[in-house]
Amino acid sequence: MICADIHIGKGAHFRNNGIGLPAMVNKNNFWNLSIAFEKYQPKNFVVLGDMVHSTENKEWVDFSDFLDNYPGMERLLIRGNHELYDNSRYEKMGFDVLQNMIQGPFIFTHEPMELISDQRMNLCGHIHPAIRLVGSASQSVRLPCFWIKENQMVLPAFGEFTGMHSISPRRGDRIVAVAENKVVEIAPDAQTKK
Repeated sequence: MICADIHIGKGAHFRNNGIGLPAMVNKNNFWNLSIAFEKYQPKNFVVLGDMVHSTENKEWVDFSDFLDNYPGMERLLIRGNHELYDNSRYEKMGFDVLQNMIQGPFIFTHEPMELISDQRMNLCGHIHPAIRLVGSASQSVRLPCFWIKENQMVLPAFGEFTGMHSISPRRGDRIVAVAENKVVEIAPDAQTKK
């Protein structure tokens, strides 16, 4: 199972800095992960960066305890810009840690690569892509999405409290939106600018 941008500990980080956020933000991340783990029974769990949000806090401990429920699952973290500590902190949570990884035709990174070989597909996160859809009465909704280009797939942020960045797909790009626990490919004429 591959995901990006969980941002564990973001709620606690805000609370520690005087901004009140409910603890359910982190618990919802665990709930969503547990549903995916139980449904798909992955042998490997790969996080494409920003697994954690900032400095270590209690939510990191909760995450490590949560992962203890899945002892047979191998864990790999591709370092993101929010991984502030050396690898040993994340290794304590059971993760092998790399800057990037090439496996078969795939290059796993946190940030999208600009130059990609024609024989490779870059899987990445970092930008929290979202697409805005506008209806006939000018109503609109913004949804997290998978942004699929010729040699790249940018995954949506997995975390509940991460924010989204509206994208402007180019001709030939595919957009697969996440709406109410379903993934739906969006027709190019349904997409709008930011």
